[in-house]
Amino acid sequence: MPQLRPATAPLSEYIAKREPALFPGLAASWPAVQRWDFDFLGRLRPEMSIELVRGDRESGATHFTESTLGTYMEFLAHGDPGEESLYLKEFNLLRRFPQLEADISPRKALFPRRAFSPPPGVWVGPAGARTGAHYDLLGNIAIVIRGNKRFRIAPPGFVEGADALSAKYDPWARLSALPLAEIAASTDSEKSLCEVELAAGDVLYVPDRWWHEVYNHSASILLSGFFGTYKHVAFRASQVAARHVLHLVHLDRGTPCTCHETSG
Repeated sequence: MPQLRPATAPLSEYIAKREPALFPGLAASWPAVQRWDFDFLGRLRPEMSIELVRGDRESGATHFTESTLGTYMEFLAHGDPGEESLYLKEFNLLRRFPQLEADISPRKALFPRRAFSPPPGVWVGPAGARTGAHYDLLGNIAIVIRGNKRFRIAPPGFVEGADALSAKYDPWARLSALPLAEIAASTDSEKSLCEVELAAGDVLYVPDRWWHEVYNHSASILLSGFFGTYKHVAFRASQVAARHVLHLVHLDRGTPCTCHETSG
């Protein structure tokens, strides 16, 4: 599978062209990369209740379980990698601990000046954890704080052309019913699919509507900073709000989704 090569131009040029780009070590000097680890996060507020995703909700059933921040981070720091995959996704770390903003303040230089970029979400998970194939409605700048991850990336239309869109609902994403490698093998489109390995301090830009799936080689901490122009974000937010109301109205009909437990 082709590898995504390191960028040869500034990030702003790739954003303007809406092309994925890898910047190895771009965030290596950030304070967060230097000092955030699982023990550090667990000590912030050990008794805080958190909701964990059980397994890969994008391509499988949606199940959640409850834990505490301290217990979960202790598991990631010292737990058995063979245990069940539990993933802390879209965690609003900076809203709960605003003092940590200073550790990632250089991130502001990554985004276009006139872009709207809310505080990034945090994804924390064990080795072997996965996020199934999907595309996001906004551009994403992903920064690996801890661990090693693999992204597989495919262009817009890759899944749609194979008639492999999933009927499962996600508010801010669209999902694939099949893994990207399986689609590539069945449609003879391997050249359209690329892979990239990320380590702590690496930065990856994934444009909106570009398909991607993620695998953790080791326990990891990832920041995902979604962004867009104010007009684009407002337009998408209105679409998401309307669609989400319809989803909630029809929830009793068993609509599969990533936001509610799968029945049965």
